[in-house]
Amino acid sequence: MTDTFKTDIAVIGGGISGLWLLNAFRQLGFKSVLLEKGELGSMQTIASQGMIHGGIKYALSGFTTPASEGIATMPEAWRSCLSGSGPIDLRSVNILSNDYYLFSDGSLSSKMTTFLGSKAIRSRISKVDREQFPAPFSNRQFSGWLYRLQDLVVETSSLLTNLQKLAGMLTYQCDAQIVCKKPGQVHCLSLGDGLNLEARLYVLAAGAGNARLLHASGNDTISMQQRPLHQVMVSSENLPAVFAHAVGLASADKPRVTITTHHARNGRPVWYIGGNLAETGVDRSEGEQIDQARREMASLFPWIDFVNAKWATHRVDRAEPASQEHTRPDHPYYRLQQNLLVCWPTKLTLIPAMAKEICAELPQWISPAVSNQREDLDLLEGLPIAEVSAAPWETAF
Repeated sequence: MTDTFKTDIAVIGGGISGLWLLNAFRQLGFKSVLLEKGELGSMQTIASQGMIHGGIKYALSGFTTPASEGIATMPEAWRSCLSGSGPIDLRSVNILSNDYYLFSDGSLSSKMTTFLGSKAIRSRISKVDREQFPAPFSNRQFSGWLYRLQDLVVETSSLLTNLQKLAGMLTYQCDAQIVCKKPGQVHCLSLGDGLNLEARLYVLAAGAGNARLLHASGNDTISMQQRPLHQVMVSSENLPAVFAHAVGLASADKPRVTITTHHARNGRPVWYIGGNLAETGVDRSEGEQIDQARREMASLFPWIDFVNAKWATHRVDRAEPASQEHTRPDHPYYRLQQNLLVCWPTKLTLIPAMAKEICAELPQWISPAVSNQREDLDLLEGLPIAEVSAAPWETAF
């Protein structure tokens, strides 16, 4: 015998985008649940540095770009949510840093220096006077420039936990299988043990998992690309908190490294390092990538002692809609085909924008079921509630 649970919207994928959409749908009156194969945020989300940025790092060539301008307002949108005045209440989320910096290694071009002081980006960046430099840039050996951005950094595990609680813990761990009677039209989801789920709209928010789900639905018109990163982690008892991009002539169009600071389970600080180092390091072994990171850190922070530091790396693939020449998409992506909505936010910072656009169009696709009955979740009681994934720096040291 097969039991069938019915709802308005089924979200597949438990990263930030899936959880954000789940909350947004329920706020609009749609009965919605989320299904996650593993742990919440276990792929891209938990490997994110948690940066909510306004696009300056995409303008390091000295010109504003569609990518840099398309996300210029996102820090403000996130701050409104973090203060409790936005569409999603994120007041319980841990903010790791309200300030994010951009620093030079002492070799900025005159073109870049002029651009960083231009009216085009003045509202998004400000030069920091030397007497106000925070650690570790206040050290006398630092001879570069320091700029404060409008960006901020959130703790991704805290964000996942907050969004899960806001949604009433309607986040079930289940390897849902798509069942179709005709290509592209989802009939139901098989949840195993004689339980099916029928929804009026199925939302694929599973990141890299979207490719498998699209294939299972018989949809061959939407393609995905993956761009890999090889992140580096370094932990030492005396590391100062750093939230900054490093730029210089050697990597003029993108950050040389991007650093955020977290804490291992033993309480020691961990620098989580991305940027050009992570992009160019995908073909290096773990040992080779660590050696390269050691050289970069010694060059950028010669006054910091890394002798007794512990090092590790973490590989992650950024899943995105396929683009020409395998380049970075500038905007969030979503596409409705029959009763299947596929979405990739393309960047953590763009998730509120994607959700806003989807919710604006949602009434054109479906309307909340007219019912005075409470949501009957008894059929789902046998499914475990998905847990939040551990961060790479929590398991590496």
